[in-house]
Order: sequence, then structure tokens, then C-alpha cells
Amino acid sequence: MVIAVDGPAGAGKSTACRLLAEKLGFAYLDTGAMYRALAWSLTEQGAPLEDPGTFGDRLTDLAFHFSIENGVLSVYYQAKKLNEELRRPDIANWASRISQIPSVRDYLTSWQRKLAHSGSIIAEGRDMTTVVFPDAEVKVYLTADLPTRARRRFLEYQEKKIAADYYALQDQIRERDKADRERAVAPLRPAADAFVVDTSQLEIDQVVQRLLEIVTAIMGRD
Repeated sequence: MVIAVDGPAGAGKSTACRLLAEKLGFAYLDTGAMYRALAWSLTEQGAPLEDPGTFGDRLTDLAFHFSIENGVLSVYYQAKKLNEELRRPDIANWASRISQIPSVRDYLTSWQRKLAHSGSIIAEGRDMTTVVFPDAEVKVYLTADLPTRARRRFLEYQEKKIAADYYALQDQIRERDKADRERAVAPLRPAADAFVVDTSQLEIDQVVQRLLEIVTAIMGRD
């Protein structure tokens, strides 16, 4: 079974989907981490990220591997498991920019569909319901207002002791929203049959409960 969840940055997708996966016994696929891993590995190789025309020949030669381990996505680069390297603000910004490149999306979409064969998963990202898993049994679009999303990202960085400015983050998220919505390939939008959940006024346990209600209702219908 595939539960596909889309939505803009800071809507609470990662935390809610991870907790929901634990409750359901599903694997959790954080596809955003896959884009960050690709951006990170390209910077390690000294690839000119400003010149996307050079990416096509590099993708299949990248020395990293994706797998589902203990119910979550694991990313390895040259046998090294990546974690906090993928959470740096600069890597997140580059990931957003390279995600607009068709060859990058095709490459990672292939990986995401391959990982889905490992068992029942909750896949979250920007185009899970519209492109990667259009036939998913459950489709959800999580969103929240801009100030709420910026505040959540700011608190996340504070917790990880990453320097950040709230207003700069708000501007970055606004620009990322615009880029995600307007990109030619797989633009960010709710699938026609997705449940739209606004998390602006919800605590994380309330979001998880709402998602659980949606999943339970659909599973019961089947």
C-alpha cells in the first residue's frame, strides 16, 4: 500500500508522516532527503550546480545509494551514511533549485518507485500524489500559512543549533513556494482526489490523528 503526501516546505509533512508510519507499521520515504542527497553529492564532486546542463552525464555515476532500513530511508555516499549533512540550509536551497531539472526528477522518481517495492510505504514530497504515485491508495496534501511554516523551520534550525534568521527563512520559503508552483516539471499542486489538510492551527498529534482517520476510512472502504 502507498500513502502519498504532498505539500509545501514547513507544512509538517516529515514529522507527521514519520509518526504515522510508526503507528501503521509502514516504511517512511522522505523524498526531500533524496534531493538533498543529490545536491550534497554533486557539491562533493565539485559539480557546477549553476550549470544544470552538466548533470545528465553525472547522475548514474554518483557514488551514493538509497535503501529502506528499519522502516526509514537511509542514504549512503561512498559507504558513508548521511544524516545531518543533508539538513544544512544551503543544501536545502540547492536541492530546491536542482529539483526543477527534468533529468534529476526522472532519476529520483525511478529510485522512489523502486523503493516502494520494499513494502507498504508513506511517501512524502512535492509530487508524490500527482507524478510519482498517481495511483496511490491514499493521497493527502498538507499545507499551512507562510508565517507558521517559517516559524516551524526556524525552531527546527534552532534545535539543531543551525544559525538562521526568521524573516530570511520566510522569504526563502516564499521563493521556494513560487518556484515549486511554477516549475515546468511536476509543479507543486494538490492532486484532484487528494485530501487537503491545513495544519496551521494544529499540533503535530492532531495532524497525525487526522491522517490516521483518513487512512482508516479509506482502508475500511476497501
